[in-house]
Amino acid sequence: MSLSPAIAPIFRPAPGHHFPCHTFCPESLYRQQQPALRRCRLSHHPKCTIVDKVFSAVGIAPLEDVGDDLKGLSWTKAVGASDSSSDRQYDQSFYLGAPLGVQFPGSCAIFFSQVSDRVRFGDENPRLSKDTCNQAMTDGCIDALIKRAKAVDLSGDDACEKLQTEFLSNLDSECASFATGSKWVGVMSVPLSGDGSPRPIDSQQNASSNCWPTSPRNNDLRLIHSTNSTVDFKAETVTKNFFGVTPILTVFFPGDDNDTIVSQPEAQLTCVKAIDLTTAYNATSAPSGETSDAVRGTGLSVALVGVLTVTFAVLLG
Repeated sequence: MSLSPAIAPIFRPAPGHHFPCHTFCPESLYRQQQPALRRCRLSHHPKCTIVDKVFSAVGIAPLEDVGDDLKGLSWTKAVGASDSSSDRQYDQSFYLGAPLGVQFPGSCAIFFSQVSDRVRFGDENPRLSKDTCNQAMTDGCIDALIKRAKAVDLSGDDACEKLQTEFLSNLDSECASFATGSKWVGVMSVPLSGDGSPRPIDSQQNASSNCWPTSPRNNDLRLIHSTNSTVDFKAETVTKNFFGVTPILTVFFPGDDNDTIVSQPEAQLTCVKAIDLTTAYNATSAPSGETSDAVRGTGLSVALVGVLTVTFAVLLG
């Protein structure tokens, strides 16, 4: 399991480009029945555009406990929203960052997209909180998930389907408090290798992007999974959809007789959440000589198409 802190992209507007309000309004504003307040001027805020998707919150978490052939992998969670007069539509998308030319063994990503509110990084501000699965869940649950995944027969072309069925059918007692019912729901297993697996975003697709949320910046980026929901404007709904923690179980296994990358099944649980880009930007605006908690650490600046610059800052606890 990974013990490294998450990585958060921090957007800085170009000189003269200002963002006049917060991305997420308190529920009290919506009760005033003023459409401009209820929509909270989402179009005025820093955006991360990846191909045809637009996001207001993004977070990155690395996979660290992997062999040398798989070093540099990371998960990105990006969340966008659009408003109507009565509700808000959320897009939660998950990307895998990988070094150019990486060869995957047999591999699947299992997304636990519907978990209880107990899956969280402590009690600090959910917009900027960061930590690892050890904080969001328990060691007992993490170990149980990994053990269950490694015990599945992963031979054949339906390995990922077997994993999905296994978790939908079984809830380990160590994880009971993190599920929303008597069984896991909303579990999706997606192949990362083989025919039909997601391909890296190519340069033609990337022409419309102003954002490349992976580190280092020359990594490939692949859209692996997306979920969409239409919900209300309540404050707790905003927090859950934008800043909820999503556990992702990445499973590697021998893909064929010539596969030398892994000799036996391996699994790692990564817990990733998005960071509010507006709040993160405000947090970088500390007085001269001070360093904000949001950007403390070593960062890589990446020039973007358009008016924004993104810094991928390694957040230290």
